[in-house]
Amino acid sequence: MSYYLVLIQFFFALVALFLFWKSVEYFIGMWRYKKFKNMPLPPTYKQILLSLPHYLYLPGDLREKIHTRILLFIDQKEFVGVKMKITDEIKVVIAFYASLVRLGFDLDEHDTVATIIIYPKDFIVDQSYTHNGIHANKTSLLAGESANRMVVISWQYIQHHISSESKENVIIHEFAHELDLEDGMPDGTPELDTFASYPRYAQAFSNAFIILTKQVKRNLITKQAAFLGTYALENEAEFFAVCSERFFMAPHSLKRFFPDIYEELRNFYRLDTDLLFDKFSS
Repeated sequence: MSYYLVLIQFFFALVALFLFWKSVEYFIGMWRYKKFKNMPLPPTYKQILLSLPHYLYLPGDLREKIHTRILLFIDQKEFVGVKMKITDEIKVVIAFYASLVRLGFDLDEHDTVATIIIYPKDFIVDQSYTHNGIHANKTSLLAGESANRMVVISWQYIQHHISSESKENVIIHEFAHELDLEDGMPDGTPELDTFASYPRYAQAFSNAFIILTKQVKRNLITKQAAFLGTYALENEAEFFAVCSERFFMAPHSLKRFFPDIYEELRNFYRLDTDLLFDKFSS
């Protein structure tokens, strides 16, 4: 009997320790938030932000909110440059788009990324995979990758997407992957607010993914398929990441081509980007 009593006491001690640690994390987080909320944005940061079209269209209240998020992001995340120097421009641009993705979430919600590794150009990655029971290795040239609370991205691609006002954005793409990975499964379904949301979300994404995949296999490239690109059809995880890119970079077109997907992403990200960025009508 005493053995079970010791186990119970040990269990409650672990629970108490866990709750204590979470409360410490909470108070440290709130202290940081208050510190940066009252801190003015450095003039160099403001100049960099003024060069980003999405920043210019944010209303005043969301600008103030994202200012705090950017300062917190730069303070808390580790930036690692590979054969390149990490500048204020690199940190602010990445922090802005990463914070834009989380702008509708609570401060500590869906905040898992700890490290951002930046390459000057695309980078080579050795990958292994299994298909029909056959294991193989391949070498890929990538613009971005994410795993284990770490995002790896190419600065060259970031600059290209911004300067060309592209419907693509490698920062949003990779941070969307991290949101998808929060539940441990890279399946294109992030952690939703309620269990009741999953069937509707799955129907919207699965229907579009299956239909587009069948069309592309028959070499039928519709306007919808061209808008997302064939890379979106690699798997469900890429489909979610690409749709997330379009949700922020070309919301009007996403809503026109895929209204059900737009609605699900609006609910998930808690932002109406079509209304917010109505100037992006491409």
